[in-house]
Amino acid sequence: MDLFKNPFYILGATLRDDRYRIIELAEERSLLSDADACMEARAILTNPRRRISAEVAWLPGVDPSFYGLLFRYLESPNEELPNITMVPIASANLRTTKLSRHPGLSSSDIVEWILEITHKSETIQPEEVRQVLNNDRNVARFSEAAEEDVDNEIRNQKRYYSQTATSVLENLSVNARARAMTLLLETVTNNGRYQCPILIKDLIPAYQRSVQDSLEQHERIIEAQDAQLRAMADAQHPDTTLSPIVDQLLESLQEWDTLAQPIQLSRQSTGQRHEASSEMARRFRQLAADLFREYRQPDFSRRILSTLRDVFSEVPETSEQIAEDLNALEEQARLVEIMERFEDINTQAERLTEASDARQSDDILSPMVNQLIQSVRSWDTTQSVDANSGVAFTVREVSLHLCNEHEKLDFAIQITNALIEVFNTSSVGAEVVTRLTEDRTTLVGMRSFENINAQVEKLKEAADAYQPNHTLTPLVNQLIQSVRSWDTTQSVDANNAVAIIVRNIALHLWNQHEKLDFALQITTALIGVFQGVYGMDEVNNRLSQDRTTLSAMNIQRRQVIEQPSKGEGTGCLWTIAIFVVLAIIGALSEGC
Repeated sequence: MDLFKNPFYILGATLRDDRYRIIELAEERSLLSDADACMEARAILTNPRRRISAEVAWLPGVDPSFYGLLFRYLESPNEELPNITMVPIASANLRTTKLSRHPGLSSSDIVEWILEITHKSETIQPEEVRQVLNNDRNVARFSEAAEEDVDNEIRNQKRYYSQTATSVLENLSVNARARAMTLLLETVTNNGRYQCPILIKDLIPAYQRSVQDSLEQHERIIEAQDAQLRAMADAQHPDTTLSPIVDQLLESLQEWDTLAQPIQLSRQSTGQRHEASSEMARRFRQLAADLFREYRQPDFSRRILSTLRDVFSEVPETSEQIAEDLNALEEQARLVEIMERFEDINTQAERLTEASDARQSDDILSPMVNQLIQSVRSWDTTQSVDANSGVAFTVREVSLHLCNEHEKLDFAIQITNALIEVFNTSSVGAEVVTRLTEDRTTLVGMRSFENINAQVEKLKEAADAYQPNHTLTPLVNQLIQSVRSWDTTQSVDANNAVAIIVRNIALHLWNQHEKLDFALQITTALIGVFQGVYGMDEVNNRLSQDRTTLSAMNIQRRQVIEQPSKGEGTGCLWTIAIFVVLAIIGALSEGC
């Protein structure tokens, strides 16, 4: 919320004014300004729940005697910020309003302002804000603000910071906006090494939309220039004719990269790849390779690759590939062979994805999976780390696709195992190996979960069909064995899911079929596996209660069965035992 649109500003009120003073100010101001606006401001500030948005968007903790200085600072583009100690949110509110009021700032000034607002935004402490607001509320005799309300309004105010910064940036020309965004991201991510603060991250989508048309236009120009250069090379034009075309092509590339740099830095800071940059780099690398291999133009190839290395310095994976291309220019034939093999694996991965999306049967998918695995195993891992990582990630994507989109767990596990078998830390880097290992752990966990769920269903069907105990016993033992072999390092949700579905079958065996021994065995196994596991407190409490109840029932049952007949006294005891068991059954049913 802009400070000039804040109800406190509209009424000239402070955070410590009580209801009576606010009503008095509203009546006074309504005589001189918009009466409706004054009445709305009064309604907001006299309502403890509604006024929280105005309080957070105002100047918390600032002495009202400084208001005049601060608003003179806001109204004048050249006024210096008074040296006043402020909590971060008050400073951020002030600077954001100043930025929105003076959009004619230069690109460098806008960057400086946004960086300062970002810094203040990142240092906002909700508890500090709540304490400052509640101190003023106590003076003004308003009920204290709730933690949740303060947190929500702080998030709203941070969105206002992002919206204001976006609006100011969009007033710049496309190239100036690109330079400003590049400088912002270079600064806050240390050239892509760290993740963006939330405020800067929120600017990226709007920037992408604003330059998309320009990027596409430059891509069309580059495509046309690429085709022209190839046609002239095919026609065997002399170097003096080809050289200006190469220069124009590289100039177009640099103009395109100026617009794409902020997006590249943003993706790099989150460990993602900017597909458009990767595709652009691929186009130029391919052109350099073709000029060397087909047209015997090594100088042009070197010029293209050198420019490409400088242009894509913000994309480490791509820039490393380009550096390797420069160092291995004389081994272009080997590089081409590597690319062809990679393309073959990529093609196999795409065909497998298409076949799975077309709902082809496992009989059709299986040979395709085996072929892809064979190609992965025959890949020469003495290639560069980037080439190996490219294959690993390409094949990993189809593995995850088979699992996530089509529930083909067995195929996904086979492919992931092959990747781990082929690619070690030295060949692809620790990050890739870590991801693959995590994939395998998750996939195996999903398979284990499915097996347990299937065993539960099978046991339930057998029990509901009133199969005898000697038929149920191996089913119960198999389920208990599967539970004991469950890997509790899985996610909290996965652990809880397994515990709950197995607990349900234990309760079902007792409640519906009075299979007390089976229920007690299963419950004891669950407690043995999940006791002390993180995030399982609630389920473990229920399991402990189950075991206590079931154990009590078991003892009662044995006492009833073992007690000899003693006439009427015995009959009375039988009656009491029956009532006790019925009462326990009722309590267990309510707990379920």
